[in-house]
Amino acid sequence: MVGLSFGCRGAPHPVTLAPAEVAALEARVAQHPEDPGLGLELARAYYGASRFADARRALGAVLAADPSNAEARAYLGLSYEGLAEFDSARAVYTQLAAKDDRRVRHLLAGRLALLTRTELQYAARQALARESSLVQAPPDPNTLAVMPFRYTGPDTTYRPLARGLTALVITDLAHVSRLRLVERVRVQVLLDELKLAESGRVDPATGARSGRLVGAGQVVEGQFTTAPADQFRLDATVVRAADAGVAATGSNTDRVRALFDMEKAVVFELLGKLGITLTPAEQVAISERPTRDVEAFLLYSRGLEAEDLGNFAAAAEAFRQAVTRDPGFRAAAAERASSAAAQAAAGAPATDLANATAAPSAPASGTILNGINGAVPTGANALQTVLSSSSISGAGSPGGGGAGSSAVLPPPSDPNRICEGASCDGPARAALTGTVIIILKRP
Repeated sequence: MVGLSFGCRGAPHPVTLAPAEVAALEARVAQHPEDPGLGLELARAYYGASRFADARRALGAVLAADPSNAEARAYLGLSYEGLAEFDSARAVYTQLAAKDDRRVRHLLAGRLALLTRTELQYAARQALARESSLVQAPPDPNTLAVMPFRYTGPDTTYRPLARGLTALVITDLAHVSRLRLVERVRVQVLLDELKLAESGRVDPATGARSGRLVGAGQVVEGQFTTAPADQFRLDATVVRAADAGVAATGSNTDRVRALFDMEKAVVFELLGKLGITLTPAEQVAISERPTRDVEAFLLYSRGLEAEDLGNFAAAAEAFRQAVTRDPGFRAAAAERASSAAAQAAAGAPATDLANATAAPSAPASGTILNGINGAVPTGANALQTVLSSSSISGAGSPGGGGAGSSAVLPPPSDPNRICEGASCDGPARAALTGTVIIILKRP
């Protein structure tokens, strides 16, 4: 006999309890501090009430008693997020990533993507709040921030290239060992907080201020435009954050299909005017193209634009189309995976991660076989007749169980009405034709 058991995977979503209910739960935990299950229940209640510090404390006790409790660890990461302790949350999620569960890893990828954006928004607000003190400390002159390029042409089809060109310039400059680049998303989030992106006004003074806020000693600002006859012009300027002075400029004009050639030419011009001598390896790395397909790059740029707006579904689709056009476009493939994960995480409660890591709960009423107990199959009378004449119940019958053996059957029930309609007219026919109905009682 094989016993089958079943259970519901995952824990219930935390609910907001009344203060009296939380107090009662706290009292139970105080009486049974050795019970990690009870402690986890209290932590869920704290988290549901946004009492993140209390949740962290309760989860610490649970994990001390049961270090392998993945659900408690997931709630700990979520509680750290609530406390704006992002590094600690990321460390906890990194530990959970070792769990051999595809769904958990997918949820973690999305959670980490959202965590990064939340952390950057928090950092931008903190920087704005501390702006007066930040301007007193001189930023590192080798740290560069690249502002979003501005599009000034009439054809809005090219507008998303503002993001794509910014990302490409950052990637190229990051190959220079003496330079440190600020992440594109960090700069974009800061500009969103400053509401500068909506005004479309970026000048040296604005760039210098933004640079100081993100800890950059120099800022790259640029613009591009399209003209008749498929002409494309790209301009860029490096501004010192300390005094808003112009440190270098670069410019190039060509047809749209030469977009990558223009971008490389401008980057090399800027580096040359900054007095930076490149190694042969750095020159080769900067010269590499992310893709040879300008249309794929435009789709990639649209994806970045949608991602900045928090529209992860549109972003994932744009990146997918870019990869379809050029399967070797690695940056688009990476962004597609990140946006898809962020989309899944943004569309679900944060606690889905904790629920996915929860151990299967115990069956509510034992095994499935327990649910069968007491169920009586229809057609038992016909079955009794067949078995009575078979080797199971007949002493000395061929293959029988010997003298005294018998079949144990449930009490007789009404005949099967379906079988009656089909003219089941005797033991022989009943043995060949019939309906078996299995009844499982609900737990």
